[in-house]
Amino acid sequence: MKRKTKVSSLNFKVSSFLKKNHVQAQNDFLRDYLPWRTEYLSVLLDLEQLVNNGKCNDCGEGEGLIRCLSCSGTRAWCPSCVLEAHQHNPFHNLQLWNGRFYETTTLQAQGYIMYLGHGGEPCPNLSHQPDPSPWEDLGSMEDVFAQEEGDTINDTQLGVSNLVIVHSTGVYSHSVSWCQCPGAEKAHHLDLMKARLFPASLTRPRSAFTFDVLDNFLIDALECKTSAMSFYQKLHRFTNNAFPDKIPDRYRELMRVSRIWRDLVNRKRFGFGHDTEQSPGPGDLALYCPACPQPGINLPTSWRYDYEEWLVMRRYVVDGNFTAQHMKMKIPEDDVSLADGKGYMVTEGPYQAHIHDSVEEREASSSRLIIFLKKSTCSNHRAVNATNIQRSNLRATGVGATACARHGCFVPHTVVDFQKGERHMNMDYSICNAVKYTPEPIGSTLIIYDVACQWSIHFAERVDQSYHLSLPEGTKILPAPGILMGKYWRPSGLLSTRFPLLQDPFKSLLKKYRHALQGISDTQGPYEELTRSLDLDDVQEWKKAAEKAAQDRGELLDIYQLKMDKAPSMAEIRLRLTENELSANGRTGSVAWLIEGINIENSQDALRLSIRQLPQDPTASQRTGIEEKRQKLMARIIKFHEAAEVMTNGMDLKGGEGAPLDNPELCLEEADISNMEDPEEEDILDFDGNIDSPAEVTEIWMPSWAASGHIMDDVVLALRQEELELRKGQANDCLEKLRQALGDRSVVFREKIHSNKSVHHQGTRSKKELQTITLSINRHARGYSRARAAMLRLGADSDTVAVYQPLKPQDLVVSKEVTEENRHGQGSDKLAWFWRINNTEDSQKNLWMNEFYRVNWLKAKAWYDRWSEELKLVQHEMFWTISWFRTQEERWRVRADESIKNGNRAYAERQASMWAEFSAQGLKNFEGKLLITS
Repeated sequence: MKRKTKVSSLNFKVSSFLKKNHVQAQNDFLRDYLPWRTEYLSVLLDLEQLVNNGKCNDCGEGEGLIRCLSCSGTRAWCPSCVLEAHQHNPFHNLQLWNGRFYETTTLQAQGYIMYLGHGGEPCPNLSHQPDPSPWEDLGSMEDVFAQEEGDTINDTQLGVSNLVIVHSTGVYSHSVSWCQCPGAEKAHHLDLMKARLFPASLTRPRSAFTFDVLDNFLIDALECKTSAMSFYQKLHRFTNNAFPDKIPDRYRELMRVSRIWRDLVNRKRFGFGHDTEQSPGPGDLALYCPACPQPGINLPTSWRYDYEEWLVMRRYVVDGNFTAQHMKMKIPEDDVSLADGKGYMVTEGPYQAHIHDSVEEREASSSRLIIFLKKSTCSNHRAVNATNIQRSNLRATGVGATACARHGCFVPHTVVDFQKGERHMNMDYSICNAVKYTPEPIGSTLIIYDVACQWSIHFAERVDQSYHLSLPEGTKILPAPGILMGKYWRPSGLLSTRFPLLQDPFKSLLKKYRHALQGISDTQGPYEELTRSLDLDDVQEWKKAAEKAAQDRGELLDIYQLKMDKAPSMAEIRLRLTENELSANGRTGSVAWLIEGINIENSQDALRLSIRQLPQDPTASQRTGIEEKRQKLMARIIKFHEAAEVMTNGMDLKGGEGAPLDNPELCLEEADISNMEDPEEEDILDFDGNIDSPAEVTEIWMPSWAASGHIMDDVVLALRQEELELRKGQANDCLEKLRQALGDRSVVFREKIHSNKSVHHQGTRSKKELQTITLSINRHARGYSRARAAMLRLGADSDTVAVYQPLKPQDLVVSKEVTEENRHGQGSDKLAWFWRINNTEDSQKNLWMNEFYRVNWLKAKAWYDRWSEELKLVQHEMFWTISWFRTQEERWRVRADESIKNGNRAYAERQASMWAEFSAQGLKNFEGKLLITS
């Protein structure tokens, strides 16, 4: 219900904005359509009638009974004219008027012949020209489609055979006239290729796929996640929507040909059609991140001297995916690989040799490498332990990969299969290949991995003992726990090549640039203001500690955590005031009296909560219980008011601002807010009708409720000062309990509501615990609000008001700053103010206050430094991206200059032009933003 309410509110806001700006919404366009619906239907039906009264538009003599649905306009043709008009449009869809309506026909049925081998013209060596009249001897279309791939019966006329062609608009059957030149019989498949038709077989092709349909299939698979079966079923529907089963099944041919086509396209795009003497090496048929620093590609030759080490450090994220499973093949030795290890997957042979030589510790023998694989001791990494189960029907239980952590580009030649879950031996191979990918080694490599704490323990030892693992000399591995890779897997579980940076290289970096600027804007002011307000010597000491922690890391990073106790509690303040109360106002017991007043307010709040939790029609027993609580509370209030006359020397404290009302926003999940009205007017608060002011809303005569216009003696003024101090303690206590309750709620959410174990067991117990904690959060929030309101009425100074800020409902969320101090993404946090509440009276002279300032200054500095470094890094990445595009352009320019064949030169020029356009677009988008290093 809440989700529906939010969606409705959002739709209302969008609708209001569109109306205000005179922009038509979707529903406005639909309303415009409704008056024209009948007219539109009439036009559609008129298109079904005979075109041009059955006269041919071209010759004007023959019967124009044929129309083309693929041609623009409405024209009628006779058989000879339609063949002439479609000599070079063999994949148009025709209809023939049968005297009553238009029915489907084909170009082949009208006598169309497709000539191959001479640019679409008949072969000069044909002994006679084929008869262009309709091919009546071929029989029905179903008979033509019945021919299987490789059949030897096809020639119905000399040099002419039937060919099934799969196009993006359907499946067609055409009469094909082959080239009759000497030796051409063995080159039929090449004649098809030259006509932009890909043969389904090389010996006697009987089916072919247009280049267009193969490109369409690749794009559909990428963008729409369309399977080959679904794609071919779509073509069935295009061809004959009423009877799709009559269309020949070329699904297996599509699967085979699409693999070959993808292999050819990849080799062409990566220049191996030009560099014919060179075969692609590992990962050479895959793109990597343009924005990541790569020596010899997008870094200058002097990069080691031009850049700080942290700028060019490699940043990788590692993860596994268990939905990308692979079934065992019946005859694996018959499998033919077209690009083994040339793309993102690793080369099978060396990888399997590594797996064979790397065994778990319990299986170790003297001749094999020991891999330290033990059950993970981290409770949050149960996935690793749960997936180490052998599945006999699977060749691969999943895949693992290494990707660029900043831009999401998978590193070529790093995707590995899992044989038995996500084991270190699998990910070691992927990580080592990633580190070795760049032509020239880079010193440090950051590895972000969700089980980095376990994986990194023996990683160096495993690499040293392995014959198949190696790292460039001087490489320093920096492990860090984290999960960033989930969004880079496709929903099907397969590897996605749709990386954000390769889809739109400029949009991705510009977004990072804007975020960095916003981050600096949000953190620079608070950091500088806090620095100016602190003691300079303390700041210098903290700065040195931060620099040392950044350099040496380890336990030194604990400087970012609080080490002191909490703020003074109400009990501590009460003890201090009790010790000094006689000297302050000349009478004892005043502090205890004030404490009793605050306790009565808390009891009133508890009673109001009990009333809100009653059902709409409470039982007699429930009503009696509430009434008994009221009577006991009223007795305490009367006794408190009697003591008030003594404490205040008979001064009347009534006539203040009235009894407090609970903020409905701080009563969530206690009762329906819509039913909450003024407590004095609510029926359930007045059972007998004789109570003017029920106990739960009776005003408590405390100094804070005295009317501001009253003249007060020294005794009352002293009581007001004592109450102000107690109210500060009350506020501190409420905030401390509030922080604890919010932390408890985060534990319940993490361990019981959102944990893997409780996915199917989010029952009454967990929900009851969560409700109890929520009620506690609301109670402490209301208590703090009462304390703050009392402080304002008692004339608290501006410093106190600045410390004890108003409490808003959005502040009552789980604090990740306290409960998840080591999470990533803290630079964007805006911590609720009460997590940093402090008593500013003693400022830094107070030890716990100084500790609070120390931690907050360190974090403020870290956040500001982080965004400053992010901005600098993004600006360099912009330059590296343009340099990467320029390198690609230069490579294709060289291929164009070295090309002998005209086709090779033309394609190289086109590729070079494309990369040049990328460079120009980058310069335009990044103007005034990028940092250029010569």
